[in-house]
Amino acid sequence: MTSPGPRPRRGRPPAAERPPLDRDRIARAALRIAGEEGFGALTMRRLAEELRVTPRALYNLVQDRQEVVDLTARLMMERLPRHVYDVDDWRSTVRRIYRAAREQYRAVPRATLISLDERVTPAEIHPARLLHTEEMLAFLCAIGLGLEDAVHVRGRFLQDVFAFTLLIDYRYDRSDATVRAMMQQPVPAPWLAAHPDLDVPYARAAAELPTLTSDAYFERFVDDAITLIEHRLRR
Repeated sequence: MTSPGPRPRRGRPPAAERPPLDRDRIARAALRIAGEEGFGALTMRRLAEELRVTPRALYNLVQDRQEVVDLTARLMMERLPRHVYDVDDWRSTVRRIYRAAREQYRAVPRATLISLDERVTPAEIHPARLLHTEEMLAFLCAIGLGLEDAVHVRGRFLQDVFAFTLLIDYRYDRSDATVRAMMQQPVPAPWLAAHPDLDVPYARAAAELPTLTSDAYFERFVDDAITLIEHRLRR
């Protein structure tokens, strides 16, 4: 009687059923992990589990974790949306830019913290990152802003999109209606209920205001951005 062969590892399909491992698959898997859990969760072991391979298989294609981070950053930059900039209808253009950027980063919200959590190798920066900045600054200058104001507006754009996707969309997309309603309140209703004697009439009144969807809330951010540009143009 022959002994049975080794059992395949649970949860890992046979090699013939898995797509071939390459650097692109590694980058996409790393971005999924970083986007959902943050770069702190991106270890070589965690990445191997995500791809259902051994850590040794990863080291056949990448040198170390830093190279994985560089590949992830490059993939994020490759996905930067290219815009059609209409100087004559700049307000609609700004709205499109905001919406497109939000759509991209909403899918991987915690990866927006890459500049805080990681250090990307400069030589690995994708040219799209530089071109995207150049095109946006040129557009803002073309509508009448000085370069200093254009830099300020672009910085505000990044802050708006990153903050919204991370602080609003990340929780909103993963929560039920009750949590979504509390997200827009200056002080969550359960906190107010826990302190009934506290004299905070404005906070209590704000908790009763109608709530917005995250999409409607985001449009208010875009309205504020357009107002900022109009103010800078008048100066």
